[in-house]
Amino acid sequence: MIPFHLERVWSVLPDILSKFPKTLEIVVLTAFLGAILGAMLAKWHLQTGSVKYKIAQYYISAMRCTPPIVLIFLVFYAFPKLIETIFLIDINGWPKSIFVISALVLLFSANIAVTFEAAYLAVPKGQTEAGLVSGLSETRTFFRIILPQALVIALPNIANNLLTLLKEGSLAYMIGYVDIMGQAQNIISRNLGNFGLETYVAVTLVYWVVALVIEGGSLQLEKILSRHKGQRLEGQT
Repeated sequence: MIPFHLERVWSVLPDILSKFPKTLEIVVLTAFLGAILGAMLAKWHLQTGSVKYKIAQYYISAMRCTPPIVLIFLVFYAFPKLIETIFLIDINGWPKSIFVISALVLLFSANIAVTFEAAYLAVPKGQTEAGLVSGLSETRTFFRIILPQALVIALPNIANNLLTLLKEGSLAYMIGYVDIMGQAQNIISRNLGNFGLETYVAVTLVYWVVALVIEGGSLQLEKILSRHKGQRLEGQT
């Protein structure tokens, strides 16, 4: 039986945490860009019967059925060849983070689009009508009345999508991107395969803490938004 050295877990943590900014970079940029693309896809998917609806439907279906590791490999190996063939530009020397983020944005946008659409549809239609009748424009009605309510509804699923993104981002080391998972692989290699269990336990602890922060932040934000929603409704009455 291979012995487990608890002290080794704490000794490798600083080395692993040194690459945490790399992991954070992937999650934050992917979430930001993916949310923008996801909002557009959700809007298109609400336009039933249009060409945009078909594009959004096929895109969402295709991305949600593609394993993350497969898409990361496709973007990393196939995308540079495609760009070189069409535009005669060599992008093989670009930072690996660009390819990882590009692949994860494609996945995240499809999942978040479903979340956005479901939250929007969950808001009673009478809310929009009430805003328009009160003299607000369609845009102001959306941002002042619909969006705050939809955000409260969507927050739990947004948090789940972020947790999924955090886990999918750990696959970036497969193409040589050194985040906390990639650093763990480097530590194990430097130790000739020794202390692998301790190193993976250290990585797991980091992911657990980040997941707890995401979940806790989501719950607190949901409470704040719900409180403001209640105060706004009381003011209207």
